[in-house]
Amino acid sequence: MTSHELTNASHSMRDISFAVVDFETTGLNPETDRIVQLAAVIVNGEGDIVDSFDTIVKPESPAEYQHGAEHIHGITAEQVSSGMPLRKALEQLWSINAGHVFTAHNAPFDLGFLHAESKRVGIEGAIESHIDTLELSRRTTGADSTRRHNLFALCEHYGIERDQVHDAKSDATATAQLLIHLIKELGVEKPDQVSELFAR
Repeated sequence: MTSHELTNASHSMRDISFAVVDFETTGLNPETDRIVQLAAVIVNGEGDIVDSFDTIVKPESPAEYQHGAEHIHGITAEQVSSGMPLRKALEQLWSINAGHVFTAHNAPFDLGFLHAESKRVGIEGAIESHIDTLELSRRTTGADSTRRHNLFALCEHYGIERDQVHDAKSDATATAQLLIHLIKELGVEKPDQVSELFAR
């Protein structure tokens, strides 16, 4: 969703929606590591969840896949081997994201994996603008450097309950709730103000 589309949208925050995305991966490098779980939670500007999608992901080229980070996300190699094929999972993710504002916590990480994995399977797509709740959290504190901005700390700060840590659906849902807290804290009350939230 572009700034122009936001400007010409309804006056109600209920009519603006965000695709809050989270990935679990085998490591930190999108060029060599892979997505093993993905989730997208669609939430409107008033905090109502209107749609969601999540799945374990099976790599496109199993021979090139090296399982990793199971000690963090708890996803086993067996689960990955029976997951949704990467291309199909990404097609559904791009589809559910369409028409919404892409949002993630530490968005450069998720965007790096989204674009790298999409390129691997020949899917063309680009996110023109996005919201990074990590950046928004830093904006709310200004010069106050005492608050930690990782998702765990922010959930504690705002009283957001999480079913499971390092689970894509749980983390995306928590990030969606965090987004609404940050929107209110930053004084965004109308759709034409949402572009102020875009990552700088």
